[in-house]
Amino acid sequence: MRSDDYYYDFEEAPEGEERPEPDHYFLEVQKEIRNLYDEDKESVYYIRQLQVKFEKKYFHWITNNAMTGLLKLGYLTDFRYAREKGTSTRYFIHKSNRYAKRKIAAIENLVEEYSQDVITRSCGHRAEDLFCNALALRGFIPRNKKVKEWNGIKWSKTGHDLDFVFEKNGIAYGCEIKNTLGYIQKEELEIKLEMCETLGLKPLFIMRYSPKTYNKMIIDKGGFALLFESQIYELSQEF
Repeated sequence: MRSDDYYYDFEEAPEGEERPEPDHYFLEVQKEIRNLYDEDKESVYYIRQLQVKFEKKYFHWITNNAMTGLLKLGYLTDFRYAREKGTSTRYFIHKSNRYAKRKIAAIENLVEEYSQDVITRSCGHRAEDLFCNALALRGFIPRNKKVKEWNGIKWSKTGHDLDFVFEKNGIAYGCEIKNTLGYIQKEELEIKLEMCETLGLKPLFIMRYSPKTYNKMIIDKGGFALLFESQIYELSQEF
């Protein structure tokens, strides 16, 4: 992919904050969200759902800002479902929807079930198993995991580690595998890229989707960004 294939006209903004002046992508995703709710005014969504739904066209933070913008305009209303652990999910409904609690409760049951630590850990392990096997079959030799040191050089700037080191044709790769619905945190990405540079490793990031700007950061460091579309679960888990 050439460098001019990347979007440069929208900088990342923290979730929950809007840009002072809407841009083209912001207005376009707002239009698509309106169409979605106009087709079914009784529909219920939380932000992560729509971020994943529209991620091939819009960065997650654009969708987030578009949703909060529609809330401020009064087109949508929101409802926070609090959990015993102190966390909550923010649901968005059409302004005319007065009977959304049953749907919210049904979605929340699924969200809470699949947010359990045992599920999230198994998703990570399953993806690691699959991609490590795939890399091995293509001649990448696994050298180590949870890596903070390579060839006598130690990373001590932060407490982070790299998931794996693979080697092929004399080239060592610092490999990260991310099987989450949300993007890797930008700060974490920057740290892991700096780790690879410090340890003399070529970056190899395997992720369940990622914005083009993040992919460019990896490529600019001489690395590779391999993306997959759907979150991977253990075969034994029900859907």
